[in-house]
Amino acid sequence: GMNTGLQDAYNLGWKLALVTAGRADAALLDSYEAERIPIARPLLNTTDRAFRLVVSDSPIAGVMRTKVVARIAARAMRREGIQRFAFRIISQIGIHYRESPLSIALKRHPDDVPQAGDRFPWLKLAFTAGGPVDDGFEKLDDIRFNLLVIGQPLPSEALPLGESLRVHAISADGANAGVLAGARIAAPSFYLLRPDGHIGLCGARVDVAAIRRYVTERLRIDEAH
Repeated sequence: GMNTGLQDAYNLGWKLALVTAGRADAALLDSYEAERIPIARPLLNTTDRAFRLVVSDSPIAGVMRTKVVARIAARAMRREGIQRFAFRIISQIGIHYRESPLSIALKRHPDDVPQAGDRFPWLKLAFTAGGPVDDGFEKLDDIRFNLLVIGQPLPSEALPLGESLRVHAISADGANAGVLAGARIAAPSFYLLRPDGHIGLCGARVDVAAIRRYVTERLRIDEAH
C-alpha cells in the first residue's frame, strides 16, 4: 500500500542522495534491493491471495467474503495484542532489516532488545542532563545520521560523517532510567541511526574506529569528500 511505497522511497532516497552528491560509492544502492525485496515479496503474495478472494465468483469465496472473514476479523480485533500487531503491520513500524549488509551489531543482544536493522523505538527522553523530556522522533534529524550515546561520555576522537551526523549524549539516569529500561536499552550503549530511523550500527562502549569502518566499508562513504 501507500506505506510500502513511502518506505521504499525513504529507503532509496537517503542512499541516492549520498551517491549523487559523490560522497558514497554506487554500490550502496545495492542495499536497497537487499532490504526491500524481502519486505515486498510476502506483501505481494498476501495481496494476490486477497485479490483472488475478492474477485472470485465461487460460492465458497462469497461466503468467505461476507460471513467468515468479517466475523473472524471483528472478533480478533477486540483483542489488544492483535490490535497492536495489526497497527505495526499496517503502519510498517515493525519492518526490520536485520539481515541487511548495513546492519551491524558489535555485541550480541537478546531478541527483545533493539537490534541492528530495527527501527529505533519511539521514546520520550531528556536529551540533555536535567533538561526537558522531548519526543525522540522530533528531536532526531531525519535527513542526517544520528548517533545516540547512552549512559557514557561522548568520545573525544573526531567522528566520521561531518555535518551529516548529529550526536546526542543521553543520560541513563533520572527521567530516562525507566524509559530506557522499558525499551530494553542498556547503559552504556550506542546506536548509529540511519536517516530513515533504522539502526545501522550498535554496541556497548562507543568505538570510533568501528564507526569509521562501518561508514567506509558498509555505507561505502568516502570520508575525503
